[in-house]
Amino acid sequence: MSAGLGVILGQTKNLFSYNTKSLLLRYVQTSENVNPKKYTASILLPQTKFPSRISGKKRVDMDKYLLEILKDITIRSKIIRGQRVHFIPGWDCHGLPIEMKALISLKESAMNLTSVEIRQKAQKYANEAISQQRDVFMSWGIMADWKESGCYFTHHTSYVINQLRQFITLYEKGLVNRDFKPVYWSPSSRTALAESELEYNEQHVSKSATIRLLLDVLPPALESLKGHPVYALTWTTTPWTLVANEAIAFAEDVKYCVAEDSEMNFYIVAENLLNKIQEKIGILKPSITITGTELRGGRYLQPITGLSSPFVPGSHVTTAKGTGLVHIAPGHGMDDFLIGLANKLPVLSLVDENGCYTADAGPDLVGLNVLNEGGKAILNKIQSNVVHTENYQHSYPYDWRTKEPVIVKASKQWFINTSALKQQALDSLQNVSVYPVCNSASSTNSLTQQVKMRPYWCISRQRVWGTPIPVLYYRDTGDIITNRDWNERLCHLMQKYGLDCWWELPIEKLAGKKLLRELGVDASELERGQDILDIWFDSGISWSTVLPDGKADLYLEGIDQFTGWFQSSLLTSIALQGAAPYKSLFAHGFAVDDKGHKMSKSLGNVIDPEEVTRGGEDLKKKPAYGVDTLRWWVASHGTQHTLVPVTEKLLKGSAESVQKLRLIFRFLLGALHPYPCDTPIEPEYHYLDKYLLHQLYHYDKRIETLYSNYEYHNACRVIIHFVANTVSALYCHLIKDRLYCNSINSSHRAGAVDVISEILAVLTRSLAPILPHLAEEVWLHHPDNLASVPLFHSAHNLPKDWDQPSVAKVIENALDIKAAITKLATINTWELAATITLNPAQYSIVTALQKDESSTTSQLCELFQLSAITLIAKDGIEDAVIDLKPIEKSLCARCYRYPEPQPGKLCARCDDIISHLST
Repeated sequence: MSAGLGVILGQTKNLFSYNTKSLLLRYVQTSENVNPKKYTASILLPQTKFPSRISGKKRVDMDKYLLEILKDITIRSKIIRGQRVHFIPGWDCHGLPIEMKALISLKESAMNLTSVEIRQKAQKYANEAISQQRDVFMSWGIMADWKESGCYFTHHTSYVINQLRQFITLYEKGLVNRDFKPVYWSPSSRTALAESELEYNEQHVSKSATIRLLLDVLPPALESLKGHPVYALTWTTTPWTLVANEAIAFAEDVKYCVAEDSEMNFYIVAENLLNKIQEKIGILKPSITITGTELRGGRYLQPITGLSSPFVPGSHVTTAKGTGLVHIAPGHGMDDFLIGLANKLPVLSLVDENGCYTADAGPDLVGLNVLNEGGKAILNKIQSNVVHTENYQHSYPYDWRTKEPVIVKASKQWFINTSALKQQALDSLQNVSVYPVCNSASSTNSLTQQVKMRPYWCISRQRVWGTPIPVLYYRDTGDIITNRDWNERLCHLMQKYGLDCWWELPIEKLAGKKLLRELGVDASELERGQDILDIWFDSGISWSTVLPDGKADLYLEGIDQFTGWFQSSLLTSIALQGAAPYKSLFAHGFAVDDKGHKMSKSLGNVIDPEEVTRGGEDLKKKPAYGVDTLRWWVASHGTQHTLVPVTEKLLKGSAESVQKLRLIFRFLLGALHPYPCDTPIEPEYHYLDKYLLHQLYHYDKRIETLYSNYEYHNACRVIIHFVANTVSALYCHLIKDRLYCNSINSSHRAGAVDVISEILAVLTRSLAPILPHLAEEVWLHHPDNLASVPLFHSAHNLPKDWDQPSVAKVIENALDIKAAITKLATINTWELAATITLNPAQYSIVTALQKDESSTTSQLCELFQLSAITLIAKDGIEDAVIDLKPIEKSLCARCYRYPEPQPGKLCARCDDIISHLST
């Protein structure tokens, strides 16, 4: 490893140590007859007040101080490039989670609250949460106008009124209607849920049952079995739905086997599932093979009512498990419902909002919970039809708030007709860019598939904390009453009396004389709707409130929003303005622990971001890493994976990365220390200086591209690699002799200082979007920033003439030779002289750094850190031939680079500097 002054100060590890003791110690070792202390003042060491490390309370205090001038990664990366960014923070303030949180402490007493009282408590809870979250976002250095006027809130009057107007537009277009359809229903929350409000429990266990259903009408293909009992075998994990069974579905292209048991009963089952069925119910002897289409015309006896029901085709039927025949309950399944529509089957739902059978289910079932005793009661009721039962572990939907299982049941709800919007929505996605680029194909496909598969969108919820669906109903018929004029009246009432007026005002006041006169009814004949709008409609309509032109450059959220906000925004925008509300989407991953588990308070694996930035009660055990460490972790790990581990090890690694950058910035700032000089100096640039500017130019372009593509993890990687290698290990290491030991008025030193200034300007801006606190702290310590102007108030454009491929070719060829020298050297390279033989092509390139055949002061000597170099050109060789020999003299006691002319004397350069200083 080459030495010189770099070794004096220590290599990379101690590159930023400014203590002169190591220098003095080296001088003493260099020459016993020289007193090195007299040269100390002549060494131009870096000087800066920028601290090498900030930790503990100082870290927290510095973060607080920098907040006054700080503004976030995506937004900052745009602003630093001179773009104008409009970012309006918003809060989804409605919904069941907030309503539940507000009521949870009240326990039983919450049951006695009026709708308005519940809303007031929910609003109080929401406002407190907003205040806390806003303070946290501000503490993380996220750029925005955080005043209330600069944000949007879905529970504010103006936002709600906009929703009411958008709803009535959808209603007038025929895209919204009320219907009796199956939806996900949470008995624990007593409301309908969207797919995005579910989480799937992989450990859920159901009592599955294989049921035989006796055919009362044989299809023509099975006429030969007339007079024998023929059964269809079906398998279900929800036996409770058999009460609403209306058909059996088959797959048209599947081969079915009719097999006989020992008692001369015949069973219809998918041929490839026969062996598995036999494991459950015993030996079956295959008799007849038919296709699914040949089951048309067959009918069976419904197991509860005994009524005759049909066989129907079902595109969702597979032979992956079960029997290949699926029992259909149109009131309890989305696919079942569509099959019911196609075959004009009744839609029967005998389950109430608590998940219990209604009286219509029969006196022996009424009041039973369908997921518990209700299912057991059904199996007991049809015991003769049950041929096998087992506990079956499978993925099952749960209410993500209450962590309780949900059911599918038909009920009167409001729906958006997504079928009418699908194709236009899919077409619009062709023009939407999805980031990060590494995940764009799968992410785009995910959203496309979600839109394709969605049959309809239930936008009504059975709660009070939200935006009311603006409709009235006739009490006796349930028919709907609403129109634009009345909707506008409601908007004016809300502006005048507040949003709670929907629940507070009497019907005659809500309806108004004009509407009552037009309808020719008395107010007592009407009732207000009790449903609120789905929170996904709430948030999905935000584009119409926030965006001046109805279109954003970017929507940024977690990957789960492909089923949530990304999709709801797309569908509402297509419905209302015929185009997507965004030009691009950015989807990030979610934090998990080191075992890949989702973070949960119940598991005790949550790492609080505030604890990361501010530390715990005991800062020794839970250190304050600061805002920048948290942001570096987010940028490094949050964009390339769907599950993002957050562990102490990764946080510590992020802290170490930030610390490395801090130390390098400290050196760069110190190198810019303005030593007093009597006359202006015109910088003279070495090839190495021009090479660094060339590299800096391309680094800046690369970083700009990565930010533009939202590849923040790659930006972090490029920043660290460039700073640690090109800037620190290469450039800063090689210019230290010029920087420390040349005279103050040296044009060569001025060139290096000028380049360091450019490095600092580019690097600071390149990492400012990710590490805004560090960037601003660096900028505040910059010698040129005398007025403490924030970094974002200063511009810096890179000239095109920095891009010099010819310079890069020279330096890169020379660095290849330097690598070979480093391998050969066994002592400090400044104590070596080299004869280097090159082929003519290499020679013509390298001589740009050394014009003379032999030199002790050339740029090549500086680059190779050799005391003397002789270059020879020779044909017929491929690689450089290097001959290293120790110099005969000792090195200069001041610079430890050039050989001294005689013992105890300084080299010519140092002697000249000391002479001028003494005069």
